[in-house]
Formats: sequence, C-alpha cells, structure tokens
Amino acid sequence: MGLIMRSNFTKGLASALCLAWASSAYSAVELKLGHFGSDKHPSNIAAMQFAEQVKVRTNGEVTVQLYPNNALGSPPEVLEQVMLGVIDMSLSGQDQLAKHVPLFDTVSIPFSLTDADHADRVLDGPFKEWAAPELDKIGLVYLSSWDWGFRQLTNSVRPILSPEDVKGLKIRTPPAMTYQAAMQAIGANVQTISFSELVMAMRQGVVDGQENPIGVIYNLKLYESQKYISIINYLYSSMVHIVSKDAWSRLTKEQQKIVREESDSARLLMRKLSREEELKQIADMRSKGIVIDTPELPPFQAMMGPAYKQIKNKVGAANFDKWIEMTKSVK
Repeated sequence: MGLIMRSNFTKGLASALCLAWASSAYSAVELKLGHFGSDKHPSNIAAMQFAEQVKVRTNGEVTVQLYPNNALGSPPEVLEQVMLGVIDMSLSGQDQLAKHVPLFDTVSIPFSLTDADHADRVLDGPFKEWAAPELDKIGLVYLSSWDWGFRQLTNSVRPILSPEDVKGLKIRTPPAMTYQAAMQAIGANVQTISFSELVMAMRQGVVDGQENPIGVIYNLKLYESQKYISIINYLYSSMVHIVSKDAWSRLTKEQQKIVREESDSARLLMRKLSREEELKQIADMRSKGIVIDTPELPPFQAMMGPAYKQIKNKVGAANFDKWIEMTKSVK
C-alpha cells in the first residue's frame, strides 16, 4: 500500500471511529427519577430494580439516577419540574397529578375500590386508557401506576368502631380535597399539617389523629403516639410513574419499549413488597400493644353523601360517573 493510500485509509478509519464515538455519545441518555418514598421503602426498592434492568437491557445506553426521599424537592415541586422537562421522570402521588388533571381525583372517591386486586385491575386497565391522553396534553407520558396503599385511621383518644367514634376528633389529612371531604363526612374536625411536620404534631398532641397507609404509620412510628388504628380502607392512593415527553423523545422506540416493560415489572414488585410488608407491620404493631380494629364498613360508607357531592362538583359529574361505572364494571 502506498503512502498516499495509507494516509487516506488512516484518515478514513479515524473519521469512522469519530462518527461511531459521536453516535454512541449521542445515544447515551441519563434520566433523573425523583420520588417521595424513603430509601428503604418498597417504592425505592422497585425503582432500583427498574434502573438496573433498564441499564442492562439497553447495554448502558439509558441509565436512571434515583432521587428518593424528596431529594429533588417536595412532591408538587418535582411534578412541576417533570412537566417543564427539568426532571425526567417521577413517581408522583395521584393527588398531586389531580391538581393538573382533575380526573385523577376520581381514584380517591371514598370506598369506590373494594380491595387491592380491584384497584390494580381498574388502574392498569380502563383508568390508564382514560388518563394517559390527558397526561399527554400537559407533556407527560403515563408509564404505570405503583401502589401507595389503602388509607387507615389512627388516633390517640379511643377505638374507632363507627362514625360516631370519629365525631369531634381533630384529624390531620393532606391538603387534598377528597381526603378532607371524606373525613369531614364522618364527623372529623379536619386539620391540614404538612407531611414533614406530621410526626412532631402527633407526638405533641396538636391533633388527635391522622390517616395514612399502614406502611407510613409503621415506618414513621406514628403508633408510638397513636394507640388506636382502625382498618377502614376508606380511600386508595397510588404513585404514578410518569416521564416528560421531552425525555421520552430522546429514547429510541426500542428503548421506550424497554422502559415501559421495566416500569410494569417494577410496579408489580412494589405492590408485592408493600402488601407483604403491611401484613408483617400490622402483626408487629399488635405485638407492641397497639389496638387495631376492623370495623364494619357500611356505616362509614353511608355517611359519604356530602363527600361525593363535593368531589363530583370538583371533578365534574361526567368524570365522577365514568369512574363509578368503571369500578363497577371491573371486578
């Protein structure tokens, strides 16, 4: 091979290598995922599986950096940043999404979901088909619904076996209308306290009680100041795995397929872990002397008329009725 030919060959090889490197660099995508679960919460364990499997299946071309425990900001702030494309994806509470897409408040209609299996079938099926186009309108891609759990009622005053036992108690709820409307309907004096102040408020007796899934009650050790827990499953709450359309557009079709599949897989893992843990947590709290009751639910359900009216006014009669029809048709 002559000098000129070798020179041309060398230049061509260098050019090809540069193009290959540039292509590889361009295809590498790092996604930030923020959420409010703690490091050891099932949501973060499932998110870790999601990140690992996405990395493996894309040969490292897509990596996911996790930011649990509100590391990127409060839940409303993280959601806003995902909508703006500053943060790539999140596990956002349905109550936060409802501030932008009101139909998400239908998931919180009290006593409309009978158990965990029912909730899974509704959210994974007809609800997702209904809600995904609405999220698309605000720049979000709906990946899957993860479990946060049915919400239970705790207090430091007395066992709650009927709505009569709730009357006059100061009960803390999140600043979410559906939660507040349900508690008011059964006679509670509703108080809004930020989640970051919840533990101290319970210890100091600022309020008599609060409502949350068993996992939150256990992990925050709320039972140390709340001797009485009533399992009423009055409202179901979920985390919704979403990604900004800007981040989504940086992925190839095959990468998008992998991300969807791994989100679905992580969704199932989180549900399994959180529900297994809940049974163990209830048993452990009972062993510590906590009074855990399972009252009859019809008397609580019968008090929900005022709450249903408020929710229907907020989400719209058509949305309200569609959700109720949906939950009744999916069994």
